[in-house]
Amino acid sequence: MTYIKTDSGRAEVAGRSRALSAVQRRVLIVVDGKKSVNDLGAFVRVGELEVALEHLLREGLIESTDFVAPLQLPAAPGFAAAPVDATEPRRAATCPQEFEKVRDEASRFVSDRLGAAGLPICEAIDRCSSPAELRKLLRGVEIFIGQRLSAETTQAFARHFGSLLL
Repeated sequence: MTYIKTDSGRAEVAGRSRALSAVQRRVLIVVDGKKSVNDLGAFVRVGELEVALEHLLREGLIESTDFVAPLQLPAAPGFAAAPVDATEPRRAATCPQEFEKVRDEASRFVSDRLGAAGLPICEAIDRCSSPAELRKLLRGVEIFIGQRLSAETTQAFARHFGSLLL
């Protein structure tokens, strides 16, 4: 199933006139008529998508395209299906090789900033076998890093790796 923004939805993205939650706003922004419900799931935590979609539908900010895309098999367990459009760049969420690069970068970041104190975290990062597993771990790591590094560094860490894992 795919959704598109209504005129009200496009106005909301441009003007922020309603009190949407961060999850609802994020989903509204990424709805484009091309991403399936499965694709949208990569932008939120487990269990948040259905509630956000229901709210956006109820508010008239999105509508169904009535197009049901056939499900594609994921590249590996724990990964999203690769995009149908071969011109889209490879992403960590859909490509095991890209995921390994992101995982290695996260481990290096922690090691470089925390030194020996970060070794257990680096080992836990290295054991992650999917983007979902790494996202979950990094939420906890963000708290640990926040207790040891500046708020700016912690926020940059969360934004950078969160965006890479989508």
